[in-house]
Amino acid sequence: MVATVTEIEAPIEQAESSADPSAPSEAVAPTAPPARATFRTVLRHGDFRNLWLGQIISQMGDYFATLAILVVVSGFSNDVAGTTQSVSGLMIAFSLPRLLFGVLAGVFVDRWDRRRTMIVADVLRAGLTLAMIPAFLAHNLWLILALTFVLSTFGTLFNPAKGAIIPRLVPAEQLTAANALSQTSQMLATFIGPALAGLTFSAVGKGNEWVAFVINAVSFLVSALAVWRITAQRGAAPPPSVAAGADEIGAVRRVWADLRVGLRALLGSRTMATLSAVMGITMLGVGALNVLWIVYLKTRFGFEAADLAGRVAIMDIAFSAGMVLATGLVGNVLSGLAPKWLVVGGLTFAGLMTLPMGYIGDYTLLVGLMFAVGFGVGPISAGISSLMQIVVPNEQLGRVGGGFGTIVDMAMLLSVSMAGALGGWLGIPAVLFLSGLCCIGGGVLAFMRLPALTLKDKVESAPVEADAALAA
Repeated sequence: MVATVTEIEAPIEQAESSADPSAPSEAVAPTAPPARATFRTVLRHGDFRNLWLGQIISQMGDYFATLAILVVVSGFSNDVAGTTQSVSGLMIAFSLPRLLFGVLAGVFVDRWDRRRTMIVADVLRAGLTLAMIPAFLAHNLWLILALTFVLSTFGTLFNPAKGAIIPRLVPAEQLTAANALSQTSQMLATFIGPALAGLTFSAVGKGNEWVAFVINAVSFLVSALAVWRITAQRGAAPPPSVAAGADEIGAVRRVWADLRVGLRALLGSRTMATLSAVMGITMLGVGALNVLWIVYLKTRFGFEAADLAGRVAIMDIAFSAGMVLATGLVGNVLSGLAPKWLVVGGLTFAGLMTLPMGYIGDYTLLVGLMFAVGFGVGPISAGISSLMQIVVPNEQLGRVGGGFGTIVDMAMLLSVSMAGALGGWLGIPAVLFLSGLCCIGGGVLAFMRLPALTLKDKVESAPVEADAALAA
């Protein structure tokens, strides 16, 4: 087993040591920096363009459904405690599947055809979204939570597959631009989505928000069609760890071996272990922020029902606009920057902008601060995705991504579970202040521990056989 672990970690440690000032100078050969990539550069790749267009439409549909669920669930109770519990339950239903199944889903993402996995997940999510309609009309909270849980479960397959397929669709030197564009598309969807959602809700009237689920289901099908049009990964051969020795080794043992490989790649890498700690600290604050935000607007400013939905939409538009501006800057101007600095700068700035939010009595100023927070958050995802793709061989990206998501969601779930109690004990403004401190703390840790790797340090595919782990 020791020899196998060495094979797993060697390429990762080699990449990380290239940015370590203490490493011997002769080990790092000077190379010319790669040409700066832009959004236009990555969109020239037809397969990536298909993935990108499909995700814009799918994510716009997600906003419709998410807003509808939040508004209805927040209306199930008229008191703060009841509203907080309902929204907390919804956030738990979203997060719990990744906590329970994230690592295991990553194992299967690395075993299965990633393109086909994404298509099947989209089709199944379309059906589950339509099943939300009767639960929505009946205001059945428990059924909504159950369907949300299953819907999110299939998302645990789609998201790691998407993250793992991107490096196969664009050259290594264009990964930061591709990740930034992917993040921009998500924010652009939530930027356009609120306006469309507000118009739709106004047109159909109160009680007919179920239309959002129809739109979301259609968007999943459009996404499936776009992924189906990707040609680069059709008929891709399974990883060597899957193809070799399948008859001699039991399926359960092979899954366990693959799981161990992924966990060692996650926890044995300085970069990935640091990223996990950074985002764990950050999400301890952000989770509570997500739960208490609607409650804060409702109690501090007295917004109710349809007015609350509109005010939330405005806040989301401001947040998304900040993210779109920041990711556009990253993808077109800063794509050659070491991803570490995107994470450090984004977390620190977002934390500083979050600190005073709970003490602002003017809604317009609050919207401005939300824009600033979005501008800080924008570079973080692109930086994390690029760092992960630099240090983790593609054959392990599903498992490492699933494990990383599990750690993040564990922190999120803990924060969500404590949000109501903390809000009642300390008050919502104090909890928002603590959320900002958590973001700043994550930025400080990233500054101290993350290596300043660039895209030229990327670990190329280096298949690691789970069979060797089983034989050891």
